[in-house]
Amino acid sequence: MQRKGFNKNLSIRLDDNPPILGLDDFKRNLEKDYFSQALVRSCSQNGDQGKLVIEMQCPFALEELLFHLQKGNWGSGNMQIDSAYGGNPLAKRAWQLQQLNESLIEIEELALQLKNVNLVIKKIYNHSIEIELDIILAALAEHNSHFARNPGESPYEIYIPVIEEQITSIQPTISDSMPKKANPGYLRYWGLYYDSEEDAVIYDLRRRSFISGDLHMLNH
Repeated sequence: MQRKGFNKNLSIRLDDNPPILGLDDFKRNLEKDYFSQALVRSCSQNGDQGKLVIEMQCPFALEELLFHLQKGNWGSGNMQIDSAYGGNPLAKRAWQLQQLNESLIEIEELALQLKNVNLVIKKIYNHSIEIELDIILAALAEHNSHFARNPGESPYEIYIPVIEEQITSIQPTISDSMPKKANPGYLRYWGLYYDSEEDAVIYDLRRRSFISGDLHMLNH
């Protein structure tokens, strides 16, 4: 089901075959690391081919994925690669890809398509998805039990993050050390989509509750 109340930016063109060195290996490695079928495309607005949109279709329901994540069987990896972006497989594969290309490679969006829910994570600063993916997934495991909107109804899509209109983007440099805690931009508000609701419902991670308000969803 397509989410409502969120208009995609039609000025962005998605390219299934961008001229990026090592992209096929990058895709194949992600499929092995995350037990998924991956689609990697570039999203360009001004001819920039280095901005990637990644979709990974995983054969798990959310609860199964969180179980395997906790056991270290999914998304942990055992790669002896030093990466400036973080320690998870996505971060290390992105770092490998960057070494093959002179132009900057950025992951603009990561979509995990599970059996019962889609997770959509948007970039909020350079390499934010790779750097903070582990912390986002840990927060997902912590808050998943609070997502039931009506008896027996779970969200079919979780959109991360939702930001307040007045919050300005934060741009730490790549040389900054990996944060011990995620930027509040990821751990403040998420958008949850339900079949019974026309628009997204905003979930406040700090209060562990749903809120009302006109917040802004990132849309590049």
